[in-house]
Amino acid sequence: MRADPLSRYPALHTSRVDEFEHLLRAVYGARGFDLQDPSSLSVRGNFARLSDIALGFGACGTAATIDFEETDFARLQMPLRGEGKTTSGRQFAIIGAGDACLASPGQSSVLDYGADFEHLFLRVSSAALRRKLAVLLDRPARREIEFELAQFSSPALLSGLQRMVEMLASQLDDEQAIISPLALREIEQAVILQLLFASRHSYSDLLDGDPRSPAPAHLRRVEAYIEANWNRPILIENLVELAGVSARSLYDGFEKAYGCSPMVYVKHIRLRRAYELLTNAEEPTTVTGVAFTCGFSNLGHFANDYRSTFGEFPSDTLRRANAII
Repeated sequence: MRADPLSRYPALHTSRVDEFEHLLRAVYGARGFDLQDPSSLSVRGNFARLSDIALGFGACGTAATIDFEETDFARLQMPLRGEGKTTSGRQFAIIGAGDACLASPGQSSVLDYGADFEHLFLRVSSAALRRKLAVLLDRPARREIEFELAQFSSPALLSGLQRMVEMLASQLDDEQAIISPLALREIEQAVILQLLFASRHSYSDLLDGDPRSPAPAHLRRVEAYIEANWNRPILIENLVELAGVSARSLYDGFEKAYGCSPMVYVKHIRLRRAYELLTNAEEPTTVTGVAFTCGFSNLGHFANDYRSTFGEFPSDTLRRANAII
């Protein structure tokens, strides 16, 4: 039997209504609920909280209506099975497997679960959304962001967001994977940025405008910062402050100058550092240790990216270096 997503982070597994009520309020912040058939209750809930986002999985085993108060986060629902209905403010959406809906911060929500409804969900704090919007727009986000509940910019952008959330959940579940804090912080950033571009919201028209390009000197300043801080979390806020332009302008400038985004450029720098560490190891070194140091969260992806760049796997480089010693 296949394990539920985020099974390493159990939060709510019960058939008792009183326990369900207590944990629903304490863990998920619900203010009330109604069960169609309490005797069929079989709740499975997992929940992993990170710095700016949280991931969760939920299933009730019976049709249920759950009422949430106003929250300080946006909630993206990604059904895996069955059908449900979400009402947020004046909007509602009926969603099934493969669909998605995104409830706004500052609004109460009602979730109606079908008996076999299961979903993965993502929560993003309002503060994180405002920070990312500020660097994307080069101005403070003074009002709360309001999302269109079930409208997204394009199927491709939505699919990209769903795949990123599923990949993160899979990595958190992998007992063999150790995600470095550096990598995890940047994965969170990537998820939030993808969510802002994939969804339609009260700032979408501003994000759709043409960015102004940064001067070459600004790009060189950012490049030098990346070179000097490759082994620390690199957040778009830091790069934007250095460049003196919005994040969209910075991305546009990097695409024109280097043919890639700032974060892909960061990956190139870290791959080069990984090659140096594997080639010039003065102490016992492992591929896993080097990948961790350089901020790669997935060994398979690291090995493939490394081979594409240097024509060999990192283990080959290390084996050759050890043979010389």
